[in-house]
Amino acid sequence: MVFTQQRLTRYLLILALLARLLVGILAVRGSFLLGEGRMQAALAGRMMEGKGFSIPSSMLNPDIPPERSNPLIERTFRFYREVDGFYGVMRPERPTTFLVPGYAVFLCGVYSVFGVGNHLAVRLVQLLMGMATVALGLALARRFLTGRRYALAGVFIALDPFELYYEAIPATQALFSLLFVGGLLLSLRLINRPGPKVGLAAGLVWACAFYVRPAALPVFLWTIPVALAARRLSRASIAGCAIAVAAFFAAMAPWMARNARVSGEPRLLPTQGGVNLWEAVGRPLTGHFRDEALGARTLYGPTREYWMERVRDRELAEFPDFRNEPEWVRDSVLYSRLSRFVARNPVYYLHTMALRFAELFKPFPLNAFSPLYILAGLAGFFWVLLFAGGGSILAALRGGAEGIFLATTVWGYSLMHLLTVSGTPHRVAIDFPLIVLATMGLAHSWKRLRLARAGSAAT
Repeated sequence: MVFTQQRLTRYLLILALLARLLVGILAVRGSFLLGEGRMQAALAGRMMEGKGFSIPSSMLNPDIPPERSNPLIERTFRFYREVDGFYGVMRPERPTTFLVPGYAVFLCGVYSVFGVGNHLAVRLVQLLMGMATVALGLALARRFLTGRRYALAGVFIALDPFELYYEAIPATQALFSLLFVGGLLLSLRLINRPGPKVGLAAGLVWACAFYVRPAALPVFLWTIPVALAARRLSRASIAGCAIAVAAFFAAMAPWMARNARVSGEPRLLPTQGGVNLWEAVGRPLTGHFRDEALGARTLYGPTREYWMERVRDRELAEFPDFRNEPEWVRDSVLYSRLSRFVARNPVYYLHTMALRFAELFKPFPLNAFSPLYILAGLAGFFWVLLFAGGGSILAALRGGAEGIFLATTVWGYSLMHLLTVSGTPHRVAIDFPLIVLATMGLAHSWKRLRLARAGSAAT
């Protein structure tokens, strides 16, 4: 039976729906962790109480049942209390610029309908949103793939285990994936058929994505030169890009004005660069690394043992003894210290980047999870690692400006995370583009294999 692309898309959406119904049943049974949902729920709760974008003091004194407590958790929160800052930086009961408010606003919307703190409602709403994410992912695939190639990519987009998992967790990834893939499609449209309307839509969608995760910013900024170059500075491309930039930064104006009132400076980026750099580079060499989770010990334990006595100026890797400094001062101090440490230990920094590469692209969890999680990760993502690189080259060589944009965006986004912060949660947004690129690489490899076999048979 031959399926039209429209009919195939319909079947793929049904497959995605069935997968999300199954995950929804598991979510109702409490099968998924809370993740960063506790922090975001606290922010949303404070906003609904009219106390602004801040965390309560209770965040530093969590009520953890004895069966869930462990030395790492106890020591971590003791450290937070000593420096009076969550993550060592966020000050309780004070307006924060450490995180962007988009996901907390989304939670406020869900809570206003289903009740404050209803994490199950958040999970189910995100799973429904996942259908829109899959639809956008399939639209992305159709721009580069047809026939069986589209069908293959579509199955993995519909059943991507990492996307499904993070849709079932009250964390930023599900909402960000939806906005990120939507932004990619609008960027491709701006590159291919620029104009004021698509420029306006692209600027606003990327702004919404930034409000959820600031990693959207460099992708949006990269859209502009590619779109201008693709149309050789045509009037339509100039107008579309100008409107996109204007819309994006107009949407940023309230956030920057609010930050100016809070900190005295109209900040765009959140104050988390310093602590991210410390977590990635400094923490493995300090006493904070004791009793770490299995995944961290597996990756960073040997590195810590090798470099502990070899790095220069190791005191710069220690977390400062903060007391009453605001979070933007803490961020600045951490960034300055760790930047100097990296400059004096470049080989160690490159070593940690290699570990972050493994952390970003690993197909299965390194911590203790069900074997089903490991099998799902291997089946759903391992092949992507093998063929995405080749597919990226093909997209850049054969896909014109759109192919170049897709390939450079995926690997530029990856490099951005390899510099300071990494892990599966940061990669999920590019899973669908990676699947598209990997399918291109796989199809090309299969074609070359068939030609080689045909040549061998002929001789």
